[in-house]
Amino acid sequence: MTTSCASYSQAGYNLLGRVIEKVTGLTFEQAVAQLLLDPIGLSHSRYLLSEIMTRRFAVGHNRGADGALSVASQWKDTRANNPGGLVSPVTDQLRWARFQLGDGRAESGESLMPAEVLTQMKEQTVELHGSSLGDAFGICWFLRDMDGVRIVSHGGSSNGQFAELVTAPERNFAITVMSNAGPDDGIQFNQAVVRWALQHCLGLIDRDPEPLPYDPARAEEFIGAYEIDAMTLTIGTDETGLTITCGIKPEIRAASEIELPPDLPAAGLGLLPGERDEYIVTSGGLQGQRGFFTRDERGRIVGADMAGRMFNRVSTTG
Repeated sequence: MTTSCASYSQAGYNLLGRVIEKVTGLTFEQAVAQLLLDPIGLSHSRYLLSEIMTRRFAVGHNRGADGALSVASQWKDTRANNPGGLVSPVTDQLRWARFQLGDGRAESGESLMPAEVLTQMKEQTVELHGSSLGDAFGICWFLRDMDGVRIVSHGGSSNGQFAELVTAPERNFAITVMSNAGPDDGIQFNQAVVRWALQHCLGLIDRDPEPLPYDPARAEEFIGAYEIDAMTLTIGTDETGLTITCGIKPEIRAASEIELPPDLPAAGLGLLPGERDEYIVTSGGLQGQRGFFTRDERGRIVGADMAGRMFNRVSTTG
């Protein structure tokens, strides 16, 4: 069975940032500040380090092989990636959520965006399957239904820092969680807080699906290396179950002049029931992360989805 899929693209956001510059005649950062951030009142949300350093900020941390946390000295990389995310505190993120849940007007009453455009951004553009990101993409939002309630969210990360903004428009609800220690600590902390809030504020329980018992014969079909431009995903086995390892390609790390985030250690992986070759990570910092494998027209495994990005299979040896 051939599987169709969507893949998240940072490069797409970067391209959109350049389009904004050509249309407005401003730098991307100036355009967003003048058209959106300042009118909404997001006075502490900025892109440039020269602006961030004059405000209160927290640095990221990564855990080393000895278990000790150390400061992530490389915070942001190139300006080209600014359209993919900005530095923002909890107060500004909640103000942004309030704007998204509203009618397109700033707190001053100024109309910044038609209400119908905000609604359209939360409507499905393409379906997702087997993804912990959601059931579908909207426009810059991930969408999923939980017990009949539409959840609209988008997370983000940088070196040693992780954030998650989750809204339920029909319940007029929003929560944002940020952490600055990772990867295991931050991702798991954010997930636990979001799940607690959904349960205690909205009565929604977000549970991980139960994987199938380990089948060595079937596992052989998925073992191998998968890659995108800068990262490699390795599916292996420790004789008791499948494992997953995700890391930056050695040649990319060796050639980099800046500090890059550490690779994720091997973690458990379980296949899920059904015929769509879906999986769930069962341990480690990515515990609860869901994805799926893809097949070609001959039924061979040729790709693996991780965090919305499609990795192409490059070998059958783990």
